[in-house]
Amino acid sequence: MAAIDITRNHTLGKAAVKGKVDEVLARIKGEMNLQGAWNGDVFKITKPAEGSFTITDTTVHVVVDLPFMLRPLKGKIEDRINGELNKALA
Repeated sequence: MAAIDITRNHTLGKAAVKGKVDEVLARIKGEMNLQGAWNGDVFKITKPAEGSFTITDTTVHVVVDLPFMLRPLKGKIEDRINGELNKALA
C-alpha cells in the first residue's frame, strides 16, 4: 500500500490542471530532490520515492510509496503536497 494517497477534484480541464500540477512539481522538486518525468497524463516519480501524479478530466491523483528512511517524514511530505495542491487548484 502506498504511504501517501491523495485525490483532488477539479473543474479546470485536463490541459489547465496539468499546467497547475507542473507548477506544483516545480516548487517541490528542489526541496524534496524529486525526480521523474511526464508520460502522457502521468508524472512518474522515480526518486527519492516511487509514485505518480495522475491527471484526469476531473481529478488529480497522487500516490507516493515512501522508502523506509522517508516514512518518518510522511506527515510533513503529505502536508506539503496537500498545501501545494490546495494553492494550485483553488
